[in-house]
Amino acid sequence: MYVIDAHAHFVSDNFPALSGRLERNTSGWPSLVRLADGRGRMMIDGAEFRTLEAAYFDLGSRLALMDREGIDLQLVSPLPELLGYWIDADVAIELARLTNATGAQMQSEAPGRIAAIGMLPLQDVPAAVAMVPELVEAGLHGIEVGSNVNGRSIADPMFDPVWAELARHDLAVWVHGSRPAGMDRLLGPPILVNVVGIPQDGTLAIASFIATDIFARHPRLRLGFAHAGGGFGALLDRMDFVWRGYPALHDSSSMSPREYARQFYFDTVTYSVPYLRYLVDAYGADQLFCGTDGPTAGTQYDCQNFILEACGGDVRSAEKILCHNAARFFGLSV
Repeated sequence: MYVIDAHAHFVSDNFPALSGRLERNTSGWPSLVRLADGRGRMMIDGAEFRTLEAAYFDLGSRLALMDREGIDLQLVSPLPELLGYWIDADVAIELARLTNATGAQMQSEAPGRIAAIGMLPLQDVPAAVAMVPELVEAGLHGIEVGSNVNGRSIADPMFDPVWAELARHDLAVWVHGSRPAGMDRLLGPPILVNVVGIPQDGTLAIASFIATDIFARHPRLRLGFAHAGGGFGALLDRMDFVWRGYPALHDSSSMSPREYARQFYFDTVTYSVPYLRYLVDAYGADQLFCGTDGPTAGTQYDCQNFILEACGGDVRSAEKILCHNAARFFGLSV
């Protein structure tokens, strides 16, 4: 079966020093230090953010990893920390342009193996809207957005001009948890921010998009969510019940949460066959697509067997999730 991995991240292999008026305020501008073992250490403001596998920034390493894992095509998105909503808007614009150019170069150097989406400086909505034609010109297939922009939900209607412009150009929106709320209440090692916080912030975004009736305003917008929607699948029946029985929620949304869920898209990064099997039933086999969340130590591999088992051996449903749904969502030719 043909496999598209639609959740995998990349970074640029070079972050040139800012110059001119921007060099006076470079806070948040990353750099990449190459290590002897081939990996790269990403530095931000003089501190190590993360040590990255070579496949993040080296195309040859990425393609070799894809070959080993039986991935035919990979849809790559920016490492979420690169979204940079928290830095100066002018610097964020340059970071977005660099990242978008990197994604465009990757797909031009590996046609048929790599496709890319980009990013926009959403802390400056007019600037973000103005940059959308650049995505089209670069041949990118959409954008990745964080679940919040400096604490403001990504579902806030203030971003409507961006959604309108993206829908006009038929570009997909891929929502990834970012800098989650409530982490002061999460006890334990820092890695729990990634394990619990990031997926749960995505859950908040999904509920907010439904409760603010995003498709009533932007019916052509294509919205997808990382990490299988976080915990939303476990809350779907509860939210659907409340929508049917309580006017406050019912009056705020033109369709039920279950109907909404069957118009959103979700990746399969759950690490659980039983839970993914539930999501196939809850969301529908047409609304899920394969993702690995690579290339990290937490990558979910063996996608073919994982998804086929979750589909109960139904090859047709598995083929949709492994290939056709991602192609439809991101506008890929396969």
